[in-house]
Amino acid sequence: MAGGTALRRAEIGQERREKTRQKLIAAAARVIATSGDKNATIDDFIQAAGVARGTFYNYFPTREDLLDALWTQVGKDPFLEIRNACAAIDDPAERLIAQAYLVLNRSGEDQVWGWLVFALSGNAETVNADLRAYPVPDLEAGLRTGRLSYDTLDSARDLVVGTIRAGMKTQLSGRGSSEYARALCKMILLALAVPSAEVDSILSSLS
Repeated sequence: MAGGTALRRAEIGQERREKTRQKLIAAAARVIATSGDKNATIDDFIQAAGVARGTFYNYFPTREDLLDALWTQVGKDPFLEIRNACAAIDDPAERLIAQAYLVLNRSGEDQVWGWLVFALSGNAETVNADLRAYPVPDLEAGLRTGRLSYDTLDSARDLVVGTIRAGMKTQLSGRGSSEYARALCKMILLALAVPSAEVDSILSSLS
């Protein structure tokens, strides 16, 4: 009995440590989304997480250790898993919007991931090339097959990335929902000249 109690105490302690570690990582993601990784300091991370300086150093000896943990957790290509999940969809319009929907929903469910993607897609100087490039193949395929219509690829790409980024901010603020994500996806499809009846069909496939 005593051994079992000690083991449970150790498990609880480990759970608490992991919770605090995740709190620091999530706080770092929020700070970086606001100020960028070049300007963010340990003091910023501590204040955002609401922990003592000693607590921070118990988990991360240096600022770089925290940033490394952040990148390891989020992954170097935030959209890789989502792209793979949608790869089997043949219709470029449906594939494009399925990815957008998954990004928006995941932002609401996983704030560490959401804040980092939001930060990476901030502007032309800080944007990850993968984030700006991810809708391009589907946009090109959509135009080629007549599924989508737009004047220039750059404008269509910026429409998609910009709209999703704005939607992510709403999801991260707690004001979004799955229905909000669905409504935003509908607006993207309509902006790319997908007929309304077909938009409803595409949206019905989202889960």
